[in-house]
This record gives sequence, C-alpha cells and structure tokens, in this order.
Amino acid sequence: MPKFVMDKIEFLQLLEKYNAGLANAEEIAFLNAYYDLFDQEEDGFAQINSTQKNVLKNEIAEEIKSQISVLAQEEIKSLPLFVKYKWLAIAAVLVLISSLTILFFNNESPKEQIVIANPKPVKNTIVPGSNNAVLTLANGNQISLNDKENGVLASQSGVIITKNKDGQLQYQIKANAPAGINTISTPRGGQYQLILVDGTKVWLNAASSITFPTQFKGAERKVEIVGEAYFEVAKNANKPFKVKSKNQIIEVLGTHFNVNTYDDEAADKTTLLEGSVSVSKIANGKVQTATSKILKPGQQATVNANQSQILVAIADEDEAIAWKNGYFKFNKADIQTIMRQVSRWYNVDVEFKGEMNKDLFVGKINRSEHVEEVLSILERSKINVAIKGRTIIISN
Repeated sequence: MPKFVMDKIEFLQLLEKYNAGLANAEEIAFLNAYYDLFDQEEDGFAQINSTQKNVLKNEIAEEIKSQISVLAQEEIKSLPLFVKYKWLAIAAVLVLISSLTILFFNNESPKEQIVIANPKPVKNTIVPGSNNAVLTLANGNQISLNDKENGVLASQSGVIITKNKDGQLQYQIKANAPAGINTISTPRGGQYQLILVDGTKVWLNAASSITFPTQFKGAERKVEIVGEAYFEVAKNANKPFKVKSKNQIIEVLGTHFNVNTYDDEAADKTTLLEGSVSVSKIANGKVQTATSKILKPGQQATVNANQSQILVAIADEDEAIAWKNGYFKFNKADIQTIMRQVSRWYNVDVEFKGEMNKDLFVGKINRSEHVEEVLSILERSKINVAIKGRTIIISN
C-alpha cells in the first residue's frame, strides 16, 4: 500500500471523492481505518465537524459491506488501535493486524497530518504466554499443570483435584475431609484458571499466585494472592469471601472483580464489575478498618502503601479485565506500564536506555500476537526497539 500524507483539506477532498464513488480500494481502506477510530478516541478527530463525521460513518458503514471482496484482495482487515498522546497534541496509531498497516495521527506539526505506512515484517521469535502453572499440594508435592491431560490429577486426604474439559483446575471434597493449604503459581508467560471447592472461579494472570484451603471451614472463605487475579465469587451470605494481598484485604459475599497487586506496580487496584466489595488497607501487618471503602459496580479502588487513604474512582472495566479476555488494553498508559505487561506475558526482560519516553498510549491488541507485532506499534510511534535474546531494549 502506498503512503498517504494529507492535511485536513486533502482529507475532506478524499471524502468528497468517496461520496462521488470515485475512490479506489486503497482510499476506501484508508477511510475504513479512519472510521474505526471514531468511537475509540473522539479528541483525535476535531478536524472534521459533526455533519461530516456522520456522513463518513454512515456511508462507510454501508460501503464496508459492499467492499469486502475488494478489501480481501488487498489483504486489509481490522484492527487493534493504539493512540499516542504528547502533551496537548494527539497522535493515533491504528494497526491492521493482517496486513500490518498503520494509521498515524500527528497534530504536533502546524499541519494536521494523517499517515498510513507499512511496518517491518514480524520475525515471530518470541511467542506469547499460554496456560502454564504449578500446583503445590499441602504435603509439598508439586504438579506441573501445563502438560497434564484432563481428568484426576491428585487425591489428598479426601480432596480430589481434577482438570476439567475447559482446562480449569477443580476441587471436590469428600465428607469429613480435613482442610489443607494449596498454592497455584503461574510464571512469567503463564496463566491459569481454577474453580475452588465453593464454586468460586478464579483466573490467574502471569507471574501470579493464589494460596487457598482445599475446603472452607469456619465463618469465612479466605484466600491470598500475589500478582493479578479475576474472581467470580460463589454467593454465600453466611460465609463472606476474603482476598488478602500485601497491602489490602477485600471482603465480598458474591461478586465479580479484578485485583492487581503486582509489586512492580505503583499501587494495588481492585475493580468491581458486579455486586459489592469492601476494600481495607493493610499497614504494618494490621487491617486499617478506618480506611475501608465500599465499591459499587464500575468503580476502582487504589491502595498505595505510601498513602493513608484508599482512592475510589470510575473504572475502565474493559482495561482492568482485558488480560482475562485475551488482549492488552491501555488507557493513556505510559511506556513503562505497557512494557511491564509485555514483560510478564512474553517472559522477557526490558531495558530502558536514554531519556524516558513521556508519550501516553490508548488502544488494544490481542495477546495471542507475537511480541514483535506489539513492538511494531511502538516503533511506528518513533520509539526505538531492539531485541537481544529475551531482552527488549527501549531507547529514544
């Protein structure tokens, strides 16, 4: 595909050409890509008025249906999106995965420009993570979960541990079985799912662990986590479910929420999707009940070890559970935040050289892509990227 560079006037001329039925397949593909960005980042499209925007959205929506065969021949499909913010300027990058075509907005120059270019070929040397974990039983024995077939994996003191047809670890308890403590740990480049004995479903992200009893006796159901996990807690009004991490404890009766407690992140974040949870800060090994906050669906609690209060704000739910749904999503994230996620999922080290890049990014991309595909987005944003073995070097 040739490279397009155009200012506002040229873009409107292309729009008129399209409306007149004179646009070629490449120009239609360009407008398709632009159309896909409308609802993702409104600020990036101040250069056209609402009437023109609606014309483009409505007409291209119809044209997409009639141009499928043409676009297939051009090998153009949609589309993860990355948007780059620089100070008050906005740059947007749209990656069309199949052809690796990128749409780039840059309002830093006196002329507003739109650029489409082709990135470098993907080398496919570093593959994404997969279902991979280690189960540590109460007796200390360890079971590797990445290569186990479905069926019974272990039986301990009346507790039967199986791997079901969906690849989830599941616990079943015989009557009067004693409770033991188990731990499931994922490495960098791993993830796993399990169902606790009470029916609670847990998704573990990379470089994470959950420690739990094989059955919940007493007045509560309590687990401990490191890293990141998503919970769908089975309802039990008589036995609250508690999730403990280094800096906080979360109490629920039955709900869906995500907890991010990685040590290399600035704070612990709990995002509520359904139900209600109470979040309390832990300091010096003690629960600070005076700090407790009750979350409503759509809210996120931030616990910082260096701050006395818990902050509650509106959450980006899709961003919080993107990893669980199989993709990366960033909402004005800096390069360090992006690369921490890349490091965990692709099991790579990251090295920064020179002045730290201050750009912010918005967008998403499938976690099944090879790491070079993710990095090509950064390269199109004028960030220098090099791979040496399993180390990614970022420089300006």
